[in-house]
Amino acid sequence: MDLNNLSPAIRSRLPDSVKDQSGLTIRIWRIAKRTPALIGCPVGCLSEYFFQGVLGRLTPARRARILQKWSGRLLRRINVRIAVEGDLPAPGLMVSNHLSYLDIMVFSSIAGTVFVSKHEVRSWPGIGWIASLSGTIYIDRTRRSDTRAIQPEMQAALASGLRLVVFPEGTSSDGSGLLPFRSSLFQPAVDLNTPVTAACLRYEISDGNAGEEVCYWGDHSLAPHFLNLLTKESVTVRIRFSEKPYQFSDRKTAAKTMQAEVEKLRD
Repeated sequence: MDLNNLSPAIRSRLPDSVKDQSGLTIRIWRIAKRTPALIGCPVGCLSEYFFQGVLGRLTPARRARILQKWSGRLLRRINVRIAVEGDLPAPGLMVSNHLSYLDIMVFSSIAGTVFVSKHEVRSWPGIGWIASLSGTIYIDRTRRSDTRAIQPEMQAALASGLRLVVFPEGTSSDGSGLLPFRSSLFQPAVDLNTPVTAACLRYEISDGNAGEEVCYWGDHSLAPHFLNLLTKESVTVRIRFSEKPYQFSDRKTAAKTMQAEVEKLRD
């Protein structure tokens, strides 16, 4: 029995045991329905990377386009809906708040992008392979020197004409506020005089708490968190872009200014 097809008045009179059983059935059905996409899309993505690699066609732009195609397909199949406010920025550096492991797929689905991501992602089954093949730049946030070490890779991505997305907070949060932006991640854009644009993500769900069940932070464990996410009816993510890009001659000014811009987009 699907309680969603009953009127609120009838649902309110049903015993709690019936409600709980129906709810469990719906959650299991959603997981089962979405599982084929969770297998098929990563396999399809990896296969396309392999095929293009054999042909010698894996340019940075093509890597980004492959990730864009398969990210969009997967998000549609697990019912993640994207609402974009503002114009998509031109190639350059994009800085955003960081809320979830979905963030990279969300940005990838709307534009060809490269990311700076925590080095733990490299070891995630399936996801790590795809991230590496797409050109993700990894950073060990426990080592201050690593930020400087990856700057040549960031400069190369920017110089190739791609959009490079960074999460200057350095970690994800529940979305209730912004953590301080790390200025060192802005240095490649300063050196190349590259335009920098702000973006802001916000997740919404109708049947739960987005701050706990979509945002991935603190002591959350990946597998149970993601499994619970698959039981949700749908997820809506709203992306807002700032109206204009900025260019900076100083990384500390860049960090301060762009944190203020992202804060404005949160309102």
